[in-house]
Amino acid sequence: MKRIKRYLAALGILLGLGFVVAYAQNVVTTTLVGTEYWNGQAGSVGGTGIVVPTYVLRNAANHQLVPAGTTVNTTVLAINETVLATGAITTWNITLPTAPYAGEKVIINCPGGTVSTLTISATLPAGVAMVGTNPTSCTSGGAISNGSEWQYSLGAKTWYRFE
Repeated sequence: MKRIKRYLAALGILLGLGFVVAYAQNVVTTTLVGTEYWNGQAGSVGGTGIVVPTYVLRNAANHQLVPAGTTVNTTVLAINETVLATGAITTWNITLPTAPYAGEKVIINCPGGTVSTLTISATLPAGVAMVGTNPTSCTSGGAISNGSEWQYSLGAKTWYRFE
């Protein structure tokens, strides 16, 4: 009987400690912004540990709003999928993400104002290429035909325009 009481007391202490640890840690996040990281494991049990940014898990669904201006230089952040001009821009120079992941998509458009001169480039990683017609302007109105969509191939180190 004493053995059962000790066992139950030990179990109660372990459960109590588990509750305290779980309560002390913020185990539920309801407002992800795309800059968080998750620890994971590659392969089978005991495999290599990996760190995965949440924007990769959710396919970079954030957006980046760019205000009106004369000459605007924008570097697309890896956490953003859509880049939108919210006002008229005379010259808009856009640099695609410098550390893209496999399959990353970037949509560029100007629903808020016309862009007279549009330049889209990719500078990193070293040797990166762009395939597809690069638009030279963007007309206000929001239709994607006025903008462009790009997807990155990690193996080819290339951004491909697909619309």
